[in-house]
Amino acid sequence: MNEDPIANLFLSRLLLNPRSRQVRSEMAHYYEMHRTLMRAFPKATDDTQAKARDEFGVLFRVDDLHGVTTVYVQSLIKPDWSFLAGLSDYLCADAEGPKNIMPAYQNLHSGQSLRFRLRANPTKRVAKRDDPMKGKRVELTRENEQIDWLIRKGLEREKGVSGGFELLMKQVKDMRGEISMVPRVNVFSEGKQNGRKRDAAYGHVTTQLAVLFEGLLRVTDKNAFLETLLRGIGPGKAFGFGLLSVAPCPRPLPVEAA
Repeated sequence: MNEDPIANLFLSRLLLNPRSRQVRSEMAHYYEMHRTLMRAFPKATDDTQAKARDEFGVLFRVDDLHGVTTVYVQSLIKPDWSFLAGLSDYLCADAEGPKNIMPAYQNLHSGQSLRFRLRANPTKRVAKRDDPMKGKRVELTRENEQIDWLIRKGLEREKGVSGGFELLMKQVKDMRGEISMVPRVNVFSEGKQNGRKRDAAYGHVTTQLAVLFEGLLRVTDKNAFLETLLRGIGPGKAFGFGLLSVAPCPRPLPVEAA
């Protein structure tokens, strides 16, 4: 992505039919869904989906609520979903969007509080020199580790780059009457997610830990936060991780959230 102001950021909403054989297969292996969604975009210069996803800023998230599989797709260019009509029983309804959400995002400002939703794959790299896993990513399975991971992403989305946000806090009193501050975030571990990845030469199956975060955050740096919205958070973006969705907070916020 270049440093010129980005005028367009499109968001589409697809309602998939959970009874469709193809949808069920893609829900079992999210990289297959990624392959389907990328058909809505042009090919990259080097003709690989990974490069196309990066070039066009494609992020997606699957929400399975009330028996309806909802897929949100964010991209820098307008997708063409017309090909989905040719997939037997794939959609429950016509695709919604793409809608340009960048004008709304440009109105965000530092200090603003927002509701957020993020499905992510929280990991860390093993750093101990004597560990045979040194340099490899390992999953963070404890809730406190997962929250700390998200806090760090707000401070530093990637090395040397601020995420532009912080989690809002609230006061909690324990049974002894002692007060502590905890992040205003709910964490739902969704277990292991399969990620079958195939190309013309080979194929392999990977697993990622899916964690859903919902809560309240505050923008600390508008420009850095916009970049976070564009690029997503954490690894595994081809498997449906990383799309950060935000919405205005209800007013007024509880006093303890400040």
